[in-house]
Amino acid sequence: MEIILEIVLPVFGVVVLGYGATRMGYFGGDAESGLATFVFDFAVPLMLFRSLANAVLPETIPWGYFASYYLSAAVVYLVGFLIARYGFRRSYGAQLITGFGCAFGNTVLLGIPVILTTFGDEAALPLFILLSIHGLSFFTVTTLLLEVDRNSGGSSRQQMIQQTTKALVTNPILMGILAGLVINLTEVGLPAPVDAICELMQQAVTPCALFSLGASLTQYGIVGRIRQSMVMVTAKTVMMPALVYVLATHVFDIEPLWTMVAVTMAAQPSGVMTYIFAKKYDVGQSIATTSLFLSTMVSMVTLSVILFLFDVR
Repeated sequence: MEIILEIVLPVFGVVVLGYGATRMGYFGGDAESGLATFVFDFAVPLMLFRSLANAVLPETIPWGYFASYYLSAAVVYLVGFLIARYGFRRSYGAQLITGFGCAFGNTVLLGIPVILTTFGDEAALPLFILLSIHGLSFFTVTTLLLEVDRNSGGSSRQQMIQQTTKALVTNPILMGILAGLVINLTEVGLPAPVDAICELMQQAVTPCALFSLGASLTQYGIVGRIRQSMVMVTAKTVMMPALVYVLATHVFDIEPLWTMVAVTMAAQPSGVMTYIFAKKYDVGQSIATTSLFLSTMVSMVTLSVILFLFDVR
């Protein structure tokens, strides 16, 4: 009960505030779009930049840590793809959207606030190590596969590669991560005024991200494909964190804090990018919308259970 009152309830309480304010018309569409842009393009990239620039990086690459998370993600992605293919007889594009939604979590709007609120600043390094290739890996693979599907009629492969590369290079979150790593590895250090600006922006991430998530949920809802959506929700909020835990504790022997961060990150609901990909490629929009809404609601329970099992105080 203490976990729910002190961690889960406040976090989702801000989400509910954003949802209610937008649903009742006090927070309009332009405001929601502007806040989301602020979070994705400015606040989070600067927070990642500062955190990685000042972090004490591990001396060796934590391959076991990466494997615990991303092997689990790959398995869940494949399971979702195969279930959509053979269980629901969906098109190839919809199969990819299903797999993506099973594995790609809402790590920015919900994951970062939940993990930092729960585990404190010590969780920043393991969290951002995972984030460093989270979008890069998922976006690259899914974009390439969807572009191949869309352009299979004869469009230029070079054009596909250029579009994918541009999307990755101009991603503000990836830019913040890479810039922070450069500062850290070159040992240049952040000038005091720059560090102070980034710190102020960092303080805005949690409330703004959660409020923005709530506001964005008004665009989605239960619009169809309930059975397939529940498969995605189960894979994302139950199966993936369970796989990460087994690999981290029984295969790779990851230290407790890093294990808890990885499992909590894996338990995040499907990310908004699932819907964005579905809308961009005009495929699987109903499954993306329904699973995004349902997984966010279900994650209130599953995250509470996970934090309780971890005996978080």
